[in-house]
Amino acid sequence: MPRHPSAQPTKVELEILHLLWEHGPCPLGEVHGAVSAHSDRSYSTTRKMIQVMRDKGLVVCDESARPQLYAAAKTKKQTQLNLLEDLAQRAFGGSTKKLVMSLLSAERVTFDDVREMQQLVEKAKGCKK
Repeated sequence: MPRHPSAQPTKVELEILHLLWEHGPCPLGEVHGAVSAHSDRSYSTTRKMIQVMRDKGLVVCDESARPQLYAAAKTKKQTQLNLLEDLAQRAFGGSTKKLVMSLLSAERVTFDDVREMQQLVEKAKGCKK
């Protein structure tokens, strides 16, 4: 049975999205220049990647501009939340609690991270009252 393409961005697609979030809409030449700066991808490969990203709904194209400008279809925050939701569903059975507990137990969390999380929890408690 053929594998269905994921709507989630791949590592390389995320690289392109980060460029678009940081710089705003860019022509294909700029996207290729940034991507090829640390890889040996051809222009046609970058063009194909952008087309796949358009098909997945990750980027949009302003065809009225010359050259055409490509932009991220969703904000960085929306994309990150979608990725987290997908990870929670696939790896933690939909449990955000398990996801967060796993992150906390990984010992990569700093004291400042914990303090900021506590502030977010307190803010969330205030919203639920």
